[in-house]
Amino acid sequence: MSGAGDGGVRAGVDIGGTGIRMVVLEDRREIAAVTLPTSSFERFERQHRSLALAHSLRALVPSDKTLLSVGIGASGPVDTVAGVIENPCTLPTFSDMPLVAELSAHLLVPVRIDNDAVTAALGEFHLGAGRASRRMLAVTLGTGVGVALLIDGQPLRTADGAHPEGGHIPVGHTDTPCYCGLSGCWETLASRTWLQAALAGLLPDIAYEQHDLDFYRDLCQRDSRIAQLFERYGYQVGRGLGSLMSLYGPDLTVLSGSAAQLFPLYEDAVQVSLRRSKGFELSTRIVVSALGDGAGAIGAALLS
Repeated sequence: MSGAGDGGVRAGVDIGGTGIRMVVLEDRREIAAVTLPTSSFERFERQHRSLALAHSLRALVPSDKTLLSVGIGASGPVDTVAGVIENPCTLPTFSDMPLVAELSAHLLVPVRIDNDAVTAALGEFHLGAGRASRRMLAVTLGTGVGVALLIDGQPLRTADGAHPEGGHIPVGHTDTPCYCGLSGCWETLASRTWLQAALAGLLPDIAYEQHDLDFYRDLCQRDSRIAQLFERYGYQVGRGLGSLMSLYGPDLTVLSGSAAQLFPLYEDAVQVSLRRSKGFELSTRIVVSALGDGAGAIGAALLS
């Protein structure tokens, strides 16, 4: 089999509830990438979806390169041993099917899968904002909230080898139950989904995803309601971060996901919520992802 330096490349796939990001890496350098709507695969019968995904990957690999392996990051729960996504609540398109085995059979290469929080963390640790961290907490604020802790580059696992779902911890009171079974779940209060819905309630004519940090910063300066909303969001994000920082003691926290790009608008509120008395201080060094939306797919490519 060809090595990466002999025209061999590795592919990474980040499967989210909204979009699927695919990248091709050669010697840890991105040479091709594409993002497809997750819903675009729903037009295929369930038994044909892995084949459609394989075709999309093949089309992305340059004709003069040899595909060596594929890594997948997916919003969990994920059974990494069986190679099955077990998340029908937010990722029904590819859940409860032998995705790893089928994709490997279609592409004739090894395929590995992990939680998308882990793959995003790995991407940042090796090639992004987390380099040189010995104990890195990674939090993705997207459709849901993904959490991973890397200790010297290795993900923390539960006793049975599973990924701990750190996005599903109780942080407050709400009448909206999470699909995990909790009310007041961090994911329902700190995800980009919450922020987007809250902004839509105040700005029904503005599409969240079509505007950047400068746009929302200007809105905050002109409309106190928007500034207060971001302050509330920051407090909700900080509530969960404080619990995780207390338990895990990271030397660095990396925020990723679309809501992380707006971090300057709610950073002060996050830091206020993390304040502790003397002797109980937290390591509150927080940075935004250097790889952006590509972190999960890049980290997935590095799984093998």
